[in-house]
Amino acid sequence: MNDLRVGASLAVGGLVLAALVVGGGYWALDGGLYGCTFADRRLQDPMADEVAALGTPGGARPDGEQYTDCDDDDRFAVAGRGYAEPARRSDVVQHYRAAAARNGWQPAPPDPDEPAWRTDPGGERIGLCFTKQVGGTTAHLAVSWAFDGRPGYTVEARASRTGSAWCA
Repeated sequence: MNDLRVGASLAVGGLVLAALVVGGGYWALDGGLYGCTFADRRLQDPMADEVAALGTPGGARPDGEQYTDCDDDDRFAVAGRGYAEPARRSDVVQHYRAAAARNGWQPAPPDPDEPAWRTDPGGERIGLCFTKQVGGTTAHLAVSWAFDGRPGYTVEARASRTGSAWCA
């Protein structure tokens, strides 16, 4: 009888240990202490679709391929594209304001904690920011220009299920 209890205890203990190892491994791979979770990574394709749906204003040239990533530090999915800027900035602003509105994006107020370099020498804010619900979470869409005087601009959509996302 004692041998049966010992054997059962060892079997149950082994099953509990195996469950902890498997569960802990899944938790660690799913962003446990650091990194994007699988849920965050699954937002990459919807973010890419949102950026693609905006189109490109006349005169702007894509500067490379569209990119997707997941920021492990802040746990957000991001998709975007850079553009060379032979187009006039006013045309770019008009295009993205209209395209964002057509696609359900709402203008977001400027972040009061935004660093000073996010304005041009005349004090104008460099960029546009919009928000929208995508896949059950708040997504942020940013259209921003280089702050160091280089030509070009970037369009990025970000969202997160477990971290934070904002307009960049």
